[in-house]
Amino acid sequence: MSSLMNPIAIAALNRAVAAARKSPTPRPKYNSRTADKFVIRGYAELFAELDAIGKHQGRSMNSEAVAAILEALAGQRRNAALTGILKAHIGAEVASRVLAEVPDFDLTKCSTPRNFVLRLPPSVRDTIREGVTNAVAVKGGSGGSMNSWVLDALVEWVNSQRQQYALLMASIAMEQIAIGA
Repeated sequence: MSSLMNPIAIAALNRAVAAARKSPTPRPKYNSRTADKFVIRGYAELFAELDAIGKHQGRSMNSEAVAAILEALAGQRRNAALTGILKAHIGAEVASRVLAEVPDFDLTKCSTPRNFVLRLPPSVRDTIREGVTNAVAVKGGSGGSMNSWVLDALVEWVNSQRQQYALLMASIAMEQIAIGA
């Protein structure tokens, strides 16, 4: 702490420490039958990937999609930070080798159209609605729709989750080797 001299950096660190002392607030329960719904026109391959990530995380595919959209609206800061921490932990050279083996999910290779009804919890409904509308508007005249923006967010989520999982597994393996397990 003594190395921090910038008052703005010290204030930011103090806010982060104060926030870390509080428990995260649980999302309120809601009735999915009455929740706002948004139909995503996508592909079975993408939704299968989201479902697998959700099962690994102990969440539903809907919860994964909501998390992906919220992370995209936040500018991917949490994903970037976690990936950066994992890379730093195992070192740039090992991280580079690990990530070279992780395939990117490619939406253009999907072939089975499928719709998915995304149920939006009331606590995030307005955030998503306004954020996605603004994000699509920022894209401007590129012909972006809300559906294509959501698909891009889901693909980004799948890719970041794959990368983080691979880096975490490499980190665990390296720790086990270090302790002689």
